Amino acid sequence: MTKRQKALIILLTPFVLGFLLGLLVGGSCSRRDRKADKELVEQIEEEVKDEDDVDGTGESTAREIIYYTKLMSYGQVFGDVNDVHIEKAKAVGLRRIPKTRDDIDPKQLVLVEDSDFLVIDDLRYSVPYLTKGAAEELNRIAKAFCDSLKSKSFPVYKLVCSSVLRTEEDVNNLRKSGNPNASDNSAHCYGTTFDITYTRYWRDEETDEFMQPYELTKVLAEVLRDEKKAGRVLVKYERKEHCFHITATQK
Repeated sequence: MTKRQKALIILLTPFVLGFLLGLLVGGSCSRRDRKADKELVEQIEEEVKDEDDVDGTGESTAREIIYYTKLMSYGQVFGDVNDVHIEKAKAVGLRRIPKTRDDIDPKQLVLVEDSDFLVIDDLRYSVPYLTKGAAEELNRIAKAFCDSLKSKSFPVYKLVCSSVLRTEEDVNNLRKSGNPNASDNSAHCYGTTFDITYTRYWRDEETDEFMQPYELTKVLAEVLRDEKKAGRVLVKYERKEHCFHITATQK
């Protein structure tokens, strides 16, 4: 039984009982009374219909999907500190940090772009380049996320990568913007590290079924946990930056 049907039963019950009681006690209602009752019923039906019609198509069919699983403690599971990220980035990443974007050598790096599983955010303080190992890892995570959604019969969303390679100039500009996490020695400077936001996910087209970001993050966290267990990534849950800070461990 739909919401509208339930509401109609509740609202119409008093009128039906009143009509039957009128027949028993005082005979039939007058034509004017019956017309007034009919108009009131029609008005109630229209109001209930309008309340349910959130998209103007006749009746709302939107359905929120909930992922009923145990909530992971992101801070504990993904607690690799920045020093560990930087140590690994120095070991497998660029030997020389580019001072400006003009110093970036595309031959040493891979251009990361939008794909069937991933969206690169509008980057302001970084450029879309990674080492070969990091680019492969980013795509592996993004594909695994979409595959996991499909396997669970959930609506399909894409991950949004919000930060990639930073030059020294980018770090200085980020610091001037007031970002407290902008340090001179960032793992982002070595091309091994990228951020995936957990507050925004991308859909190519909307459907009647949808999921909230915090539900999708449950799926993303499972993927990252598996990659971390496999030794392919270091992950730090960045609460203030609303992202997972990820460093690939392979060149």
